[in-house]
Amino acid sequence: MPFDALLTPPRLLAEILEEHGATPVSLEALAAHKEAQLERFAPSFWHQHQTWLPVGLIGSVGCMALGGGIVNGAYPGSMLPSWLSLFWLAVMALLILFGVFRVRAGARWRERVVTAGMLSELGVPSPIARLARDLLAEARGSTLILGELVQEELVLDPYLLLQFGQERVCLGIWDERHIVAAA
Repeated sequence: MPFDALLTPPRLLAEILEEHGATPVSLEALAAHKEAQLERFAPSFWHQHQTWLPVGLIGSVGCMALGGGIVNGAYPGSMLPSWLSLFWLAVMALLILFGVFRVRAGARWRERVVTAGMLSELGVPSPIARLARDLLAEARGSTLILGELVQEELVLDPYLLLQFGQERVCLGIWDERHIVAAA
C-alpha cells in the first residue's frame, strides 16, 4: 500500500547508530569534558579583580611620587629621586610588557544549530562530519547542534550533537590539533 511507510513506527536513534557501527560519546563524558574545559579556561586573576587593577597601578604611581619626595627630602640636590622614579616606571613597564597584568576573560559554552553543508567550513574533522551526514540522511527530521567553547571571540573546543526528536547523541569532540572523542 502507498501509505504503509507512514504507519511504520519511527526508528530510534540508537538503532540508526548501531547500523552504522557507531557508539556515541556518552553525554556524561561530554559534560565532564565541558566542565574540565571551563576550569582550564577560567578567567585570569586580573580579570576577576579588574576593579582593583587600576587602583593598584595608580596607587603605585602615588607610592613612586611619595618615595621620590622622601628621597629628595633626605638627599636635596641629588639625582637619586629621578633615578628611583625612572626605575619604578621601568619595572611597571616590564611587568605590563611581559603580560603579568594580562586580563583574560573566562570561557563560556554556546550551542547553535548547523546544517550538513556547514560542517567543512566550521572545521569539523572529516570522520565526524561524514558520520553526521550519513546519520542526517538516515534520521529524517534530525538536526545537528554545534557546541563551542568561546573565550572572548576565540572558539576553543567544539563538539557536535545530533538531535532526533527528544534524543541527543554526541558525535564527537575535537580541538584544533586532534579529535578528543568520536562516535
